[in-house]
Amino acid sequence: QSFGESAFIAFGVFFTMLTVLKVANAINAADTNYKFNGSWYSSTLCIIFALTPAPVGQPRQIFAAHLWNMLVGLALRQIPTGPEDFPTRDFMEWDYSASYGLPLIWKQALAVAFGVAGQAKLGILHPPATGLSYAFVSDDAYSWGTILTVHLADVIVVAMSMIILNLSEAKQYPLYWLGLEWGDAGRFWCLGVQTRGKHAPLTKAVSNKLTGRTVSMEGDDSNV
Repeated sequence: QSFGESAFIAFGVFFTMLTVLKVANAINAADTNYKFNGSWYSSTLCIIFALTPAPVGQPRQIFAAHLWNMLVGLALRQIPTGPEDFPTRDFMEWDYSASYGLPLIWKQALAVAFGVAGQAKLGILHPPATGLSYAFVSDDAYSWGTILTVHLADVIVVAMSMIILNLSEAKQYPLYWLGLEWGDAGRFWCLGVQTRGKHAPLTKAVSNKLTGRTVSMEGDDSNV
């Protein structure tokens, strides 16, 4: 990308990340039941601002993938963990502690595995969200209250990204909300905001670039 585009990305990421960190600090200071880590959004902002058309950075992916991974982490955290004070541990930490529960690293690996597999199955891939399954299974400080604050931060990130990115004539965000592209929806109304059908050519061009499936076929259809 050009220097100007990179500067625009830096501007957008800076102010969005600054807002998320301020919100995180305020919430963590007010009530530890709603604790969350603002750094979780570093990779998300990279995708939204630097890879804006990417399907993995659209709002549906962000909200759904975050929720899925947090639930996975919370569920697997309920499996008892063996004590940490055993003097001997083998490579996979499966020793005497296994008789008291599942070794922590096994729970962590399972959380990441189910987090990724579930995203793939449900069609809600957002790679940065996978870290939440690891965080939730590892730390008791993250609870149901954290789910609320993470989704509050999601709203802030998506809203600020929409405002900033759509200031640029070269960018459009989001391309879709619930799997419904702006170009396909025409004059679709969502949350009281009329989408811009004039961006249909841009949406189509982006889709072609991402999939690489633009094929031109000429000749007799009977041969197909």
